[in-house]
Amino acid sequence: MAGNRADEIGLELSLSQRDNDNTSLDDNLTSRDIEQAHSSQNEGRNTSKSTVTGPQFQNLTNVQTNLTTLSNKPYSVFSPGQKWFIVIFSSLGAIFSPISMNIYAPAIPSLAKAFDTTIEKINLTVTIYLVFQAITPTIWGSAGDCYGRRPVFIVLLLVYMSSSIGSALCPTSAYWLLMVMRALQATGGSALIAVGVGVVSDIAMPQERGVYIGVFNLGTTVGPALGPLLGGIFAYTLGWRSIFWFLCIFCGCVVIPMIFFFPETLRALVGDGSLPPPLLNCTPAALLRRKRELKRLQENGEIPQEMVSERARFKPWASIVLVIEPEIALMFTWASLYYALWYAILTVFTTFLENEYHVNEVVIGLCYLPGGVGAGVSGFFTGKIMDFFYRREKRRVGGDHRQNPDEFRLERVRFIILPFQVGTILCAILGLAWGVEAHTHIAVLIVMNFFIGMGTGYLTTATIYSIDLFPGKGGAVTATFNLIRCAMGAISTSTVQLIVNRMGAGWTFVLIGTICLAATPIPFIVIKFGPGWRKARREKIERKSERPSISTEDHTK
Repeated sequence: MAGNRADEIGLELSLSQRDNDNTSLDDNLTSRDIEQAHSSQNEGRNTSKSTVTGPQFQNLTNVQTNLTTLSNKPYSVFSPGQKWFIVIFSSLGAIFSPISMNIYAPAIPSLAKAFDTTIEKINLTVTIYLVFQAITPTIWGSAGDCYGRRPVFIVLLLVYMSSSIGSALCPTSAYWLLMVMRALQATGGSALIAVGVGVVSDIAMPQERGVYIGVFNLGTTVGPALGPLLGGIFAYTLGWRSIFWFLCIFCGCVVIPMIFFFPETLRALVGDGSLPPPLLNCTPAALLRRKRELKRLQENGEIPQEMVSERARFKPWASIVLVIEPEIALMFTWASLYYALWYAILTVFTTFLENEYHVNEVVIGLCYLPGGVGAGVSGFFTGKIMDFFYRREKRRVGGDHRQNPDEFRLERVRFIILPFQVGTILCAILGLAWGVEAHTHIAVLIVMNFFIGMGTGYLTTATIYSIDLFPGKGGAVTATFNLIRCAMGAISTSTVQLIVNRMGAGWTFVLIGTICLAATPIPFIVIKFGPGWRKARREKIERKSERPSISTEDHTK
């Protein structure tokens, strides 16, 4: 009896392993490949029904892949409530990177006095933060695509929390130590964005990614606006050290629930979420269930076969390799120019308010808040609008961009909202800069800051489009975007004050805005040539997938 039971378990696991191998299929398969994949899956399910009497862990034969859009089965077994829990906590993790860069901007004068150094040297801590913010996600994003989202997320949060404690305890005689702690903060916080976008791509189908990515991007867009407000309050009331203690406590409030409840979502490890994750990726509850099941099997004299998950190879250079893809290189360069423009205005906004309007740290922080509100509104509605147009195009062609890649106008659907987003942020930044130049009422600056936040939706647009192009590589793709935009952001933040001192606020942002406008043809180039580039990539993948089968047939003959 026990021997028969063990045979059944072995058969079930072998069937599940074969189905799990299908999760590595690319979304750009041809119709012939898709039909063959479905045929093999149906045969596997029929065999399992006739032979297997009952599962031991979870039913491993119900492995969903990116091909489930062609069937009536869900893309992910996670319920809508679970998806929102996953996305919200991913967004809370992603907020640490942008909030940490600007949270102590109102306290820069206090830090300069405390460390007995110049404001220019304290500003270098912002620059070094941006440098590490650009570099480290290229490593950790690929690690999330390989080892799983959950362990990488938790490790990064622990690194961030430790560096926040180190910054809070940093002696004022050790300016170098503050620089080191800021580099570690960037290492722990910046990669959370790349891993978080990978999480969303794991659980959300293309026609629903807009809303989820929009909500996720609240962390990356609200953070720069919320940081100065919190920094101003803490610096004005409790001193600059309280800023880092707050970040440490906030991080603890996020990492503790993640340790206990955040599930593994990487499709290469858990499929649609129904596969039991490896031990390293288990929540405590999943680990207890696994131990109880193993104990029960041992008491019955049954020895389950171990299942080895097919992990993707760890390629820390994957983000750099993606830069050679023409759509990625063009769109990320274009979006990064506007990112640099946005961060330039955020960097000098504090100086404008302090020098021209003579307000304290708390008022400075409050003036940043409307930008965060605008970014939140933009992120939500951008996702809704993008999902609406995607579903409409899907109905028109009778399938999504993977099922009907030649008929589906992916670039037009994803870029349809870009002119509004870019026009809004560009006009609002110029309005704020010339408002400072003319010394208008501070209310004008606050209103313009709200519309600057409204224009940041282009980040959501560029992110969703890149995930559509390279499914299963959400971490690496986002790390690529992060690398380019943070590099440009570091250049703009380190030079914008010097330019303002020479040219004035208004003409400085006319200059930077003109550079951004000069890149306007880029999205139109991608719209025209993008379908051809995608088709060439598909054909290349098909040729690679056919080579092993041909060699096998020759060997058989």
